[in-house]
Amino acid sequence: MQYSTTSIDAGALRCVTAALDGGILTVTLNRPELGNAIDAAMSREMTALLSAVAADDAVRVVVLRGAGGSFCTGLDAPDFFDPDGRDTAELRALRDAADEWRVRALRRLPQPVVAMVQGACRGGALSILESCDIVHTAEDARFSAVGPLEGALPYGATAKSASEVMTPRAAGYFLLTGEEFDGAEAERNGLATRSLPAAELEAATYALAGELAAKDPIALRFTKETLRHVGAMSWDGVLSFTAAKFAELKTLQAGQPSTRAAAVESFLAGKSKPGLGG
Repeated sequence: MQYSTTSIDAGALRCVTAALDGGILTVTLNRPELGNAIDAAMSREMTALLSAVAADDAVRVVVLRGAGGSFCTGLDAPDFFDPDGRDTAELRALRDAADEWRVRALRRLPQPVVAMVQGACRGGALSILESCDIVHTAEDARFSAVGPLEGALPYGATAKSASEVMTPRAAGYFLLTGEEFDGAEAERNGLATRSLPAAELEAATYALAGELAAKDPIALRFTKETLRHVGAMSWDGVLSFTAAKFAELKTLQAGQPSTRAAAVESFLAGKSKPGLGG
């Protein structure tokens, strides 16, 4: 069923499609003639769509995929970079918009996001994967950072994403050489969660999405929040934070207003730091 809310009509989207079935929202990057490369229009549509999804309890899990034979071939260069090397305010604003949905809005979705990668996944598309919670890839998918091959450096979001999820040696090697690697290697180096034969990819991805959609959505949301925050905390901070979140979770699950939400928000804002001495 085509996805629609009061704030967005998926039928009006051109670079993205969205369909909801049984709590599973399939979001498809839809520029197959260009390998689903990200342009300014796709960035606008993805930002609007993700904003609507974040507030929609009917969406229990998101599957992100590409139309045609590729997942995404990165940024569509003519939209984001001047051929003469000039860096105008307009171009910077367009790149900021591409970053907004790839590294902020997608990462902050309360629902679990499962990427399903087939074909090419290049350059700026690596940041999409890092923002997803789970990445399923075909064994024969093709990944690359591309920057060094084009006499450039990997765009900042790409370098950051690779360093966050890939092993340090793998990130260094593949970003420095621009060498292409397959889905099996993506699983080994941490970029992908699981690599599968291409014929099994879709069934396995939607089976997993179905399992996630059947779980308690509040518990899943809190788990995502916990994973997002604990990496920068001390052990004492982690224990204090998770204890507060657990109490809030139980209150929400009981259908009662949370008395701990304000305390947790204060903790994250740095106004209250119980147990941060470790």
